[in-house]
Amino acid sequence: MTLMNSRALLFGLPLLLAACSGDVKPNESPSPNDPGSSAGACGDGAHALRRLNRAEYDNTVRDLLGETSRPASTFPADPTGAGFDNDASLLSVSPALVEAYEASAGRLIDQAWARDLAASSPGGTVRVQAETASATTGGSAENGTAWNLWSNGDLTTTFNFAQPGEYKLSVRAWGTQAPPDPVKMEWLLDGVSVASFDVPATSATLYTRQVRVTAAGQKPFVVRFTNDVYDPNTNTDRNLLVDWLEVTAPTAAPSGQAVLRVCDPAKAGEEPCARQIVEHLARRAWRRPVTEAELTELMGVYSLVRSSGDGFELAVKFALQGVLLSPHFLFQVVETPAPGSGKNELTSRELASRLSYFLWSSQPDTELAALAEQDRLKDPAVLEAQVRRMLKDAKSEALVQNFAGQWLGLRQVDGITPDPSLFPGVDPALKKAMREEGENFFRVFLQEDRSALDLLDADFTFVNDTLANYYGLPRPGSATPKRVSTAGGRRGGLLAQAGVLAQSSLATRTSPVRRGKWVLGRLLCQEPPPPPPGVEALPTTLPPGATLRQITEAHRSNPSCSGCHNLLDPIGFGLENYDAAGKWRETDNGTPVDAAGNFQGAAFQGPRELAAILKQDPAFSTCISRQALAYGLGRELTDADEAVVRSVDARFTQGGHRLPELMVAVALSDSFRNRCPVPAEE
Repeated sequence: MTLMNSRALLFGLPLLLAACSGDVKPNESPSPNDPGSSAGACGDGAHALRRLNRAEYDNTVRDLLGETSRPASTFPADPTGAGFDNDASLLSVSPALVEAYEASAGRLIDQAWARDLAASSPGGTVRVQAETASATTGGSAENGTAWNLWSNGDLTTTFNFAQPGEYKLSVRAWGTQAPPDPVKMEWLLDGVSVASFDVPATSATLYTRQVRVTAAGQKPFVVRFTNDVYDPNTNTDRNLLVDWLEVTAPTAAPSGQAVLRVCDPAKAGEEPCARQIVEHLARRAWRRPVTEAELTELMGVYSLVRSSGDGFELAVKFALQGVLLSPHFLFQVVETPAPGSGKNELTSRELASRLSYFLWSSQPDTELAALAEQDRLKDPAVLEAQVRRMLKDAKSEALVQNFAGQWLGLRQVDGITPDPSLFPGVDPALKKAMREEGENFFRVFLQEDRSALDLLDADFTFVNDTLANYYGLPRPGSATPKRVSTAGGRRGGLLAQAGVLAQSSLATRTSPVRRGKWVLGRLLCQEPPPPPPGVEALPTTLPPGATLRQITEAHRSNPSCSGCHNLLDPIGFGLENYDAAGKWRETDNGTPVDAAGNFQGAAFQGPRELAAILKQDPAFSTCISRQALAYGLGRELTDADEAVVRSVDARFTQGGHRLPELMVAVALSDSFRNRCPVPAEE
């Protein structure tokens, strides 16, 4: 069967091609059961189809197939609306994305099938090449055949441990060495350390360890590099290089643990087994039961490939690729009719999908899906209990990476570019530590019983030795971030984090304008208007003897500039003790820093007093509520949502401004549980 013929057969591809040609718009999407109908009756609130963004695609195939290689990292970038990249109105489908979906579907099915085969055979072995695993640092090495962890970090892949028993973990690795110690690596299975090795080898060497697995399931296997060092005296650099990771199963795994191969065609018969395999994946991938008509169409692909002379495996794989190319997988599908039909409330299945993609950026798990099948999620008590359960699950890390990562700009920190001639210490390792500081900081507020208002002035932060040196704090003696006290010091709170400060600066100097805009826009949801055309920008470097404050104050004397600058500059001036790379300084261009500022008529001195003022402003709480609601709905908020914003913020406030209470409030809101915003009563 040719590639062109297979593409024409794959279920759902015509609809995707229509979408990328402009025939289907995200907020006017046809119902899957009526491709000619329009569902745009309630404007921005009606998103019958919301495409999975790249993070959601990666997390979904991780939970669906056990795939951890982040295939969507090669997809075209997602556009951002209202601060987030899950805005349905912007998530269109381009021809390039269709091609990426097709290539990814084939690889995903092939890899999952191979893992099932290996796991179901006595002593079966599954090997993952290191360059296809998920890495927190490093880059490709050895002509793309290995991965170089050139700073402390993790290499992670997920294996299916199909049954309890003794498994053999294997890694082929070596290192580039630097005295006095050899390269060291640690192995973690499902978050638990199971081995620690010295790696004195300078060429590929096999390392193995037997591990007892007591519970079956998908488990991440992590290879961690723990003692990175660069010695300038000897010009030696210690790195860990990994060729592959491998798991060998002890005995045959029960078929029920397979991801795809849930039956044996030799025992069940080829066509009945194919039908069972296809239905099993489609039900999980589409997050709902499959209709007989849909299954017949998928099996039509199987039958045509089989009748052309190809074997059972290839025929089933083509049908399974159709499952992954269907809009029912690639989109969050809402079939609930728009207002006017008398039905506006989401079904339990639709609500389960919306909730899981809100909290986990992934599909519902078994428990959530079961409650949806029982139609129990419409009960507010059941829905609230699920939110609290899901927030305790490790998959709620998605809120750190995708909600906080975008709201607070943490995703941008790795890409900051301070001028290396002025800020020579800002290397990739330091930028990583800055980003991890913000992530760990937000994670505490998500997991602990602490008011989110303390985000502004908390007396602790998270640093490793590298960032501690940069901040002038005591070293925690760790390459990974550790919680440290900042009481009475110059750090503590969002406004004192280098990653936040550097992302709102220029490459060569600070920017009170950008920092003031960041505070107003990100923390208070009071985005200032863009500057008028033709306004001359401030210089990127300062003349000798002049401070940025002096130049900025002269600039705002221009009447065409004063409106915005009178609002933004006095906020940013309060952060001038931090340079463009977030490091504390006492002078600016040789002159003592003047950190006096003014926020809406309230004078303050320095970042701590600014944080105290912002913390008392009700707009901060309301803005957090607004950001969470927009993220949870996957769309920009409208006037019809304003009453809901007030309701969410009231519950957030009553709950002591704790983030779990905010997530519950969003999930229980009318806008979240209905297809369209519910207008306020007159």
